[in-house]
Amino acid sequence: MVLNIIHLKHRTDRFELLMNELNTQGIAEYKIWDGIIDPILAARGISLAHKQIVKQAWKEKLSEILICEDDVHFTANGAFNFFIKNKPADFDIYLGGINEGIIRKDNSVDDFSGTTIYIINQRFYEAFLTLPESLNFDRALRNKGKFIVCNPFIAIQHNGFSDNVKRFYNHEKYLQGRNLYGID
Repeated sequence: MVLNIIHLKHRTDRFELLMNELNTQGIAEYKIWDGIIDPILAARGISLAHKQIVKQAWKEKLSEILICEDDVHFTANGAFNFFIKNKPADFDIYLGGINEGIIRKDNSVDDFSGTTIYIINQRFYEAFLTLPESLNFDRALRNKGKFIVCNPFIAIQHNGFSDNVKRFYNHEKYLQGRNLYGID
């Protein structure tokens, strides 16, 4: 499965980290897509960046598509393969981890934030593409589909400057109480 990666060209710091992550996980099949910056509303740019990939998948009639952001940080060697091998049979979006959200015993979640890496099912393309671009799209997804979170999480975001919130961001606070692949 090809990993579709959203990357802002000016973020050379992230590109180097990304290449290290791909090499460590043995990911050879990937496509890098240009990130989109909206100078007025960051959420719109992020939404459009994700939607460009889903639109292409819909056009090509792909049964599903795998997407990640360039600040992906896999939790351990083998995490990516674990994610792919443990993909559920029934989902609209399968997430490699989340920042916020209450995960049920069946690993489903209705309301979450965090789309560092995920697979979206063809049956959900249209719903995804019609989400309002004025909101963070992960928040706009609330209660709109069957969202399953990989447990343990296989990826988190690298700490660093966020083009979204325009400041340094430390994602470690979101990991408290979460199971991480390869980390006891």
